[in-house]
Amino acid sequence: MSQLLALASAALFGIADFAGGYASRLMPVWRVTAWSQLIGLATLAVGLLIVRAENVTTADLVFGAIGGVFGLIGLAILYASLAAGTMSVVAPITGAVAAAIPVLFDLIGGVRLDRLEWLGVVLAVAAVILVGFDREARHIDSRLLTQALAAGFAFAIFFIALGQTSPESGLWPLVAARIITVPTAFIVALALGVATRPSGERLRLLGAIGTLDMGANVAVTLALQRGPIGINSVLSSLYPAFTALAAIIVLHERPTTRQGVGIGFALVAVLALAV
Repeated sequence: MSQLLALASAALFGIADFAGGYASRLMPVWRVTAWSQLIGLATLAVGLLIVRAENVTTADLVFGAIGGVFGLIGLAILYASLAAGTMSVVAPITGAVAAAIPVLFDLIGGVRLDRLEWLGVVLAVAAVILVGFDREARHIDSRLLTQALAAGFAFAIFFIALGQTSPESGLWPLVAARIITVPTAFIVALALGVATRPSGERLRLLGAIGTLDMGANVAVTLALQRGPIGINSVLSSLYPAFTALAAIIVLHERPTTRQGVGIGFALVAVLALAV
C-alpha cells in the first residue's frame, strides 16, 4: 500500500512540476511558489478531515517543519531551473540524489534490501537520469550541477524528515510544514516585489499546481510513515518520468531513445519495488 502511495506522489509531483515550469515562464518563480503553496492549504484541509490523527507529538511537528523548510528550498531551486528552461538537465540529477540519499539512510539504519529491491532501486535511479537527458541537454555546467545537487539534497532531507513522523500523527506534520513555508514564501515574494495576486487563467493555473503539489505531499507523507523510507523515496523520485510524459501528451514532444529506455526502466523498477 505504501508503495502505491509513493508512486501516486511521483505522478502528482511530476505533473505539478510540469505545470510549475510552465507557470514559471509566465510569472516570477516566487509568485508561483508562494501562491501555489497558499492555495494548496485547501487540499490539506480536506486531507485532515479524511485522515484521522490519533496522537500528534512535538517530534512529529518538528520533523514536519524541518521537512517543509527543505521541501520549499528544493522547490524554489527546481522552479528557478524550470523557468530557465533547464528542467531536462536538473530534474534527473535532482531525482537521483533525492532517491539515493534516503536509501543510504535506511542502510545505515540497519534496513536490508533483497535482490529484487536492489534491482528496483538501481533501475529507478537509472530511469530518473535517462528520462531527463535529451538531444539538447547532454552537458551541465558547474552552476547547474550545484543547483541540481542542492535541490536533490533538499528533497532527500524532506523525505527523511517526513519518514521520522509517526502514522498516528496523520497529516499534521504537513500543517507544521506549511505554517513555516507559506509565510516564508510570501516574505521572499514581497522582498522581491512579486507577491501580487495573479488573476484569471494564471490564478487557475496556480490553483492546479497547489492542489497537485499538496496531493503529492499528502501521498508521500502517508507512504513514508507506513513503509521503508528508501524504497518509497525512490518511487516518489520517479517524478521526472511523469513530467516527461506530461510534456509528450500536452506539448506533443517526441521522447528520445534515452527517454524511452528510461521510461521502460521506470516501469520495471515500479514492478520490482511494488512486489
